[in-house]
Order: sequence, then structure tokens, then C-alpha cells
Amino acid sequence: MNQITSLDQLLDELPKCEGNAYVEIARHMDIPPDDLRAYAHFSDDSYTRNCILRTKDFELLLLCWNPDQKTPIHCHNGEECWVYLAEGKLREKRFKEDENTIEKVADTEMSQSRLSYMNDHLGFHSLHNIADGRSMSLHLYVSPIDSCRVYDEDKQEFVRTDLKYYSYEGKILDN
Repeated sequence: MNQITSLDQLLDELPKCEGNAYVEIARHMDIPPDDLRAYAHFSDDSYTRNCILRTKDFELLLLCWNPDQKTPIHCHNGEECWVYLAEGKLREKRFKEDENTIEKVADTEMSQSRLSYMNDHLGFHSLHNIADGRSMSLHLYVSPIDSCRVYDEDKQEFVRTDLKYYSYEGKILDN
């Protein structure tokens, strides 16, 4: 497969995917940050989940991060996820659950154009923007995820959480 060098090319290829084709697409992404700007919405309150495209088979999200923003520790509700860091720098921490406790098993820095893969068999993870400025990461989920288990630091347990978009197809939503 040739490199996927634009968002338009990615959006053209994704609906054609079957089976393991998502893996090949994820491995061949080399999308410039400028291609993502129309979908890039940031918030001072939290990182944002911006849906670029959603079908019954997949969803493509652009997560936008201001400095020091992070996700809670979470699962992927049985789905596969590829994270492509389009701009900036993220730290990914991975965890395993063991009898109601969680243990960190990996801590990796991601820099631009780095790809990460996650599913529930690998455990849980969290992402944290460690860049001096903003970061943007493209997330490809096979199938869409509407809720997941999130670790509640105060309760020291996982709770089911509904997921929301900050924007859909470029338009900011009223949440």
C-alpha cells in the first residue's frame, strides 16, 4: 500500500476497508497537520473529541490537546484503536487491572508521526499532552465507541462513562 498523505485520501480509503485493511491504512498514514485544521477545535477545559467521520464500521476522531491535558485511564469497549500523532508530543501510559487494582506496565513518549495501537486485550491506557504547546492526534476506532470503562481516581474503581463529541464533521456541538 502507498503512503496516505492527505486527509482526503484517508477518507476515500476508509470506507473500502474490510478485515485487516485498517491495520495497513493506519501503518501508512503520513498526514500533514494542516490537513486536519478544519476539524481542530480546542478547549481550555479539557482535550476535545472531534468526529471527522463515523460509519457503522469505524469512526475517525481528531483529539485536540492544550498543554498538560490528559485522558483518564480507560478501555476501548472491546474495539480496536490506532492513534496517529499528527502534531505535538503525547505520553501514553498503559495499565493492567488485577483484582480491583491497576498497575502501570508501560510509559511511552509519542512524537509526531508516531503510531500506537490499543485494544482491551492489551489493558487500559491514558494519554497526556507533554508538548510545550498544542498537540493533535488522529484516532481510528473499529467500530465506533459510545461508552467505555474509565478509572475514577476518587472511587479507585472503573465506572462506565458515555463518550461525547466536542464537534461533528467540523461543527462544534452544544453539549
